[in-house]
Amino acid sequence: MYHRPVCVKCKTEFEPERNGIGLLDMADYSPYKIWEADLYKCPKCGIEIVVGFGQQAIFAHYQDGFEGYLDLKRKKSLVIENY
Repeated sequence: MYHRPVCVKCKTEFEPERNGIGLLDMADYSPYKIWEADLYKCPKCGIEIVVGFGQQAIFAHYQDGFEGYLDLKRKKSLVIENY
C-alpha cells in the first residue's frame, strides 16, 4: 500500500475517482502506448491526477488488439491522452 497523493493547495488527500482508466501516450500526435492507471481527484478543489501505473504499458501501437482495446476504452470514456 502507498500513501495517497496530497493536494498542496488544499492540504488534503486526493480520493479515487475512477479505477482502470487508460492513459494513452502519444508520439507525434499518433497513439503510441496504453497504460492502465487510476484517476484521483481532490475533494476540495476538484483537480484531477493520474496515478497507480503498472510497471509496463498494456498495449503498444504495433501489437494486435491495440486499436480494438483503445476503441473500447474510448467508448466507455476511460481514456486520457498524454501529449
